[in-house]
Amino acid sequence: MFAIYKIAGAFAAPPGLFIIILLALAASSAVKARQHRTGHMKFTTIPPLLLAAAFYFMSIPAGAFFITGPLEAKYATKLPPDGETAAFIVLAGGSSYDSDGSSVQPSPLALERVYTAETLASRREGESILVMSGGNVFGDKDRSEASAMRDAARAMGWRGEIILEEQSRTTAENMKYCAAILTSRNLRNAAVVTNAFHLPRAMRLAVQFMPDATLYPIAPTRLADPIIRGLPSFLPDASNLHLSCIGVRERIGTATAAILNR
Repeated sequence: MFAIYKIAGAFAAPPGLFIIILLALAASSAVKARQHRTGHMKFTTIPPLLLAAAFYFMSIPAGAFFITGPLEAKYATKLPPDGETAAFIVLAGGSSYDSDGSSVQPSPLALERVYTAETLASRREGESILVMSGGNVFGDKDRSEASAMRDAARAMGWRGEIILEEQSRTTAENMKYCAAILTSRNLRNAAVVTNAFHLPRAMRLAVQFMPDATLYPIAPTRLADPIIRGLPSFLPDASNLHLSCIGVRERIGTATAAILNR
């Protein structure tokens, strides 16, 4: 009974509902083609079937595991050595908004990054400097994402130095402007703090813009479930569709950065 409940719930709302609709369209096209004995069944039936298959695969935990999981597994967290000064570069990841549309705090993903940086930096021996990197991405009059992350770090208990980088709007700009900060402060150890799915692209750009720095990848816990758990791993839901889309976007971003060499 529980399995029936979970299956019904998975296909009663998007994206599962969209999969059912696409399958129904494909079936209807196939029936009409047979009734009219036309030779165009494959042109009207195959596209919705392929789209339904893509929606299904990207919407299940197992699909997110194969699409986004490899990105999250590429780097293991590594801390700068104790006793040495290190910068923890925390990359912005969006904001949460109040009812007036004003930025009030970092997004859940950005809060994970801030919490991870604050926690790990507090535990290590040696001076740690938090570098909050993120400008006013959408060009409105709200504060920068870096300032929102600074306030969050202070609320979490961080009492050390925080440097704001408030010009960047992209990951490439994050690294470009943070590289200038490292140079001006003569900092050689830099921890790059972002979500695991974003680390491959962020580290590639960090190496490009900070060739003289020793880089340390740091990420919160991964988002894609690394374990296939039976039936639940094959039921579609919106959160896994979103996670798969993040993985696709990161792969496109990495490929674009490689082509443009940035």
